[in-house]
Amino acid sequence: MDARPKPPAEGALIKAGLKLRRLSARKAAEQAGISDARWRQITSGYQSVSGSRIPVRAPADTLARMALVAGVTPEQLIGAGREDAAEILREIAETSAEPGSPYTDDPHIDAIAKLFTTLPPEAQDEVLRRVGRSMPPPTTPDRMDVRRHRSAG
Repeated sequence: MDARPKPPAEGALIKAGLKLRRLSARKAAEQAGISDARWRQITSGYQSVSGSRIPVRAPADTLARMALVAGVTPEQLIGAGREDAAEILREIAETSAEPGSPYTDDPHIDAIAKLFTTLPPEAQDEVLRRVGRSMPPPTTPDRMDVRRHRSAG
């Protein structure tokens, strides 16, 4: 088998970020929306194919999601030579909740919104379609009053 290549700079950043956050690669991969096997390939910089180690370079959007989970900053990604992923990570950060919203600091909302922005437009449309389908129809104040009066009397 080929000698194990040195992990890429971005892979080392991601691993260090996980260590600081005390987060397992498996859990981080789940949060980033990728398999733990793919996570390991990207952080190590290679994948094994028929006994050979083939170099792996993460797509910018995938690396940005990984960096987000690991707490890696856009500046750190630039330092690792991944300006493409840094730009996407900045875009993700810009879509955070508006100040004054009751959900501004909700980590669940942040994670969903950040993951959503990494999807292609067709996938975003599908998510919105599914969410819209699962939501109950809006209730007008008049209908609420009718229900209250019926139950009261």
